[in-house]
Amino acid sequence: MSRITWEIKFIRKKIKLYISNLLNRIVMFSFPKRKEKFSPENIKSILIARNDKIGDMVVTTSLIKNLALAGYDVYVSSQQSSLEILKNNPYVKGTFSYNDYSYKDLFESIKKIRKFHFDLVIDTRPFYSFEMKKIIFCAFTNSTHLMGFNKSNVKSYNISIPYYNNDSHITNQLNKIYDYINIQNYDKSYDLYIAEDNKKYINEFITKYNIAKFVIINPFGGAKKRELSQWQMEYLVEILKKIKPDHTIVFIGEQNKLKNIDPNLGLKFQSNSILDVIALIKEASYVVTVDTSIVHITSAFGLPCLTIYSESILFEKTDDINLTMRKKWKEYYRNACNNLVDKSYLKKNKLLVELPYCYDQLWSPNNPNAKQIVFYKSFLSKVDNEEFSQRILSCIKIVLL
Repeated sequence: MSRITWEIKFIRKKIKLYISNLLNRIVMFSFPKRKEKFSPENIKSILIARNDKIGDMVVTTSLIKNLALAGYDVYVSSQQSSLEILKNNPYVKGTFSYNDYSYKDLFESIKKIRKFHFDLVIDTRPFYSFEMKKIIFCAFTNSTHLMGFNKSNVKSYNISIPYYNNDSHITNQLNKIYDYINIQNYDKSYDLYIAEDNKKYINEFITKYNIAKFVIINPFGGAKKRELSQWQMEYLVEILKKIKPDHTIVFIGEQNKLKNIDPNLGLKFQSNSILDVIALIKEASYVVTVDTSIVHITSAFGLPCLTIYSESILFEKTDDINLTMRKKWKEYYRNACNNLVDKSYLKKNKLLVELPYCYDQLWSPNNPNAKQIVFYKSFLSKVDNEEFSQRILSCIKIVLL
């Protein structure tokens, strides 16, 4: 695509975004305003609005535990799949299923939550993320106070925590919440619980296949770009068998994807839910995984782990006009959305925010026993075989020996 064609496309995209954000401003104007002065001592019930994926919930479990130990009644809203990992959590008073597949679904989620009156709702969405449906949900939760990150322009948020740190783990953002509710000492570790029926299921699996020790391979991510190729899977198995010949290889992942793995590579774990997977991971010796929730589940148990990430190449300096213009658009889009919800703070502090292109630091394993490899390719499966083998071999020996 030529530069002129890209410039025309860029102008069209800017016009569409302007119209979209104009409509968003109109919607935000209708939001209820919260003006009551925030006093931590008056807070009894808290709803954590997580409303996203399993990995995000795992890193939030420490916040849930610390708030509960501080004496608060803690409730959580999120996608149903994420709520699964909280089933056995003793620090959660209740959960609410969140669905924004359509606006009808979103309004049903709001309707359910409005029956309750929480003293405080905490919108935990990352500082770089803009999703209007999730903001609408939080705005209409019927709570006395609403806390979120970088929402100075959204008057429903009477507590807007400024945070624009691109180089720190995502848990550092969540830790800022403690400053506002006067929690001085808190546990940073993730907090997962396993029920007896899940333990039993794993014991039966281990007994059935006569497994003494095993290493888990998770080759599938939440997006196609994060998945290992067939060659990459075969290479990992080959190396693991050489380094740890006494270990059984066990593959985990979505069942419809697992069925395509060659049975000669290793066992394929048939799970009933994410709780079975968590129970299996806890019993493993080592875990090799792409960038997905398995990284964070493994971190909860402090297991030795090799994590394989693929990152966008948009951040690199390049003469490729397509990459240059995609980077330009991403910068423009993020800043436009940021100004929409946080202009008051940005203008007051004369801030021009550089938003991250790469999330390997933000969503790193947060595990001293993990080794992280980052390949700067849009698709992990497209990494050169020689580069992949060299980097994997150098790291996997450190992790597993």
